[in-house]
Formats: sequence, structure tokens, C-alpha cells
Amino acid sequence: MQRHDKRLDGGQAWTDAMALLKGQREILLTVAGFFLLLPMLILLMLRWPVLDAESSAGAVAGWNRWTEHNSLWLLLVAVCGSFGRLAILILILDRSRPSVREALGGAAQLFLWFYLAGMLAGLAQYGGLLLFVIPGLYLVGRLFVVEPALVAERLTNPLRVLARSFEITRGNGWRIFAVTAIVVVGGTIFLLAVSTVVGVFAALMNVNGLELFLSAFICAAVFSGIYLVLLLLSVAAYWQLADQGHVRSGAFG
Repeated sequence: MQRHDKRLDGGQAWTDAMALLKGQREILLTVAGFFLLLPMLILLMLRWPVLDAESSAGAVAGWNRWTEHNSLWLLLVAVCGSFGRLAILILILDRSRPSVREALGGAAQLFLWFYLAGMLAGLAQYGGLLLFVIPGLYLVGRLFVVEPALVAERLTNPLRVLARSFEITRGNGWRIFAVTAIVVVGGTIFLLAVSTVVGVFAALMNVNGLELFLSAFICAAVFSGIYLVLLLLSVAAYWQLADQGHVRSGAFG
């Protein structure tokens, strides 16, 4: 197996990810809005989690109850999100420049393998988190390019996709994790700040249902934005580490 000892340039990966977003902003935001934001928004509007804010233990217990009671709905949201991510990757990585309709058709054909690979990666990361947390964090970095590798190389063996991600990200596990952590922490801080402002605004307006809608929309929009940015970063990392050149030249050249 060929060794990959390249070091990820995080700044270049961010530049390439933003170039992807800028180059196809309308299409990417439309697909992400329909498959990522909308299902999450509907779930939160219908099943807004009510947690005990007086103690962290009570909040965790409340969250566990909420996820248990809404497991089916969470699965549906996850399936919709996976399909949307797959369609976005096809739009970006397929050199035939497919239309949205063609990308959705291609996503339907690849979805089973895509979902299985993502599920295996998630199980590996979760298992690593149970082993003193650190192994799971490391696996976040090593399995970061599973999805773009599957789409770009049309790999239909989920185990082969995981192995390919390990091959590409060799020597970059913690570096990639640091990049993803910055995005997630930054997005979470932004969510908390905006939620506070929205809560005050909704209380002043005193319109029935307004606070729930605004809170659900902000949460769905921010988390969808985090998922989209991480997806674009995974494409950028894949192109950079798999000796494919920068994303901009590969996707738009």
C-alpha cells in the first residue's frame, strides 16, 4: 500500500472549502436547505427538547430521554441528511458536471453503500470514544474523508472505503481533528450567542409560537451550516491529501 505522508494545510483546506461554497452557492445551499435544514427544523418544531437547566445531570438525563423517545424521527433526519450530503458530493466531485436532478439520481444509486460506510465510521468513532475518549477523537480525523473518497473513487465496499480513508489521512489524524474541532466549537459558540439574542427578541415581541420557531430555525440553520462546512472541508482534505490537486482546480477547472 502506498504511503501518504503529506501534511494537511488547514489554511489551504479552508480556502478551498470556501471556494467550493462560493462557486456553487445557490445549488449547495438549496440542496443543504432541503435535505439538512428542513428535516431538522420540522423535528425541532414538533419535538422541541425540554431539558432540566438546573443541573448538568438533569440535562443529560433529559436529553437521553428525548433521543430515546424520538429515535425514529432522528433516524429519518439522519437518512435525509446523508442523502443530501451524498448529492452535494456528487455535484462537486463528478467531473461530468451533473445537474441537480442527475446528482439526486446518482445519490439514489450509491446511497446504500454511502450510508453503510458512514454508519461503520460512526460506530468506530463511538467505540473509540468509549475507550477513554481519545481514540474516538483520533478516529474522527482518520475517517474524515470516508464520504468524498467513496464518491470520487466509486468505492462500494464500506470496509475498503474506511481503509482508503486511513491510507489518505496517515499522519494527519490529530491535525484534521483540530480543524473539525475549531469549526464545531466556533459554530456552537455562535449558536449560543445568537440563541440568547433571539430569546430576548422573542420575549419582547410576545408572539405566541415565535420563540419556538426562531429557536428551532436557528438551531437547524447553524447545525446544517456546520455539517455543510465540514463536508466541504472533507472534500478539500481529500483532494489535498490524495494527490488530486486543490479543490478549486479539480472542481471548477
